[in-house]
Amino acid sequence: MKPTTESQLTIAALAYREGEHLAKCFASLRHLRELTRARTLIVLDSNADATTSSIALNVADKVLARPFDNFSRQRNFALDAVSTEWVLFIDPDERMTPPLTGELVGVLTSGSDVAYRVPRRNVLFGKEVRHTGWSPDYQVRLLRTNRCRYDETQAVHEVPVVDGSIGTLEHPLIHFNYATWAQFIEKQLAYAPLEAHALHAAGHRAHVWSLAGQPLREFKRRLVDYQGYKDGALGLGLSVAMSAYKLLTYWHLYQLQRMGK
Repeated sequence: MKPTTESQLTIAALAYREGEHLAKCFASLRHLRELTRARTLIVLDSNADATTSSIALNVADKVLARPFDNFSRQRNFALDAVSTEWVLFIDPDERMTPPLTGELVGVLTSGSDVAYRVPRRNVLFGKEVRHTGWSPDYQVRLLRTNRCRYDETQAVHEVPVVDGSIGTLEHPLIHFNYATWAQFIEKQLAYAPLEAHALHAAGHRAHVWSLAGQPLREFKRRLVDYQGYKDGALGLGLSVAMSAYKLLTYWHLYQLQRMGK
């Protein structure tokens, strides 16, 4: 397939301290960029380390920095900086694949939807997780820039508000999610208060029994409903970890209520 003569697409990434991933991520995008003449944009957290900043300047056409407050606002900031019809969001720890590249080129040529969700294959601690809520892990990533916006009340696990239909692509991104349990726990500790604030802003309230009921429901959901048991010891460990995350989130929510915030 020949490259298009005019760019319809910007590939955008948010980056913090992910220099080890960023160069590999953009290397995996090379063929897509050649076929579509896509522009590339990286939005850095203002506190990004020097290595990440240096790599960003080397691999992207445009690099912007913004103080991080939440993920939805970071993505809207990126949307505001995009001048093409389409934007593809990709995270530094994700990798493009040749089949997905071909599918995306086809969508840009003849797609009729306003946005497209992409499945992800998640690799945690060096092993692909096929159940436990990590597969197929659809993410809305390809957006028409004038028909989509992120809800800024969603501080984490952000999804775009789409004015129109959402299509589903077949081929996945590869997501190298966490290399160690320490990374996983660090991220959950950071996410829990953000999610608690989002729940509070949306009118959710925690009760004393929520501190037991919510983690137990999450454990069952992960291990049984999402068949985490098929992932063996890893599925069990993730089910326990996500129930602990739910406990921490509702503890933060309970504290917000007590402080009257």
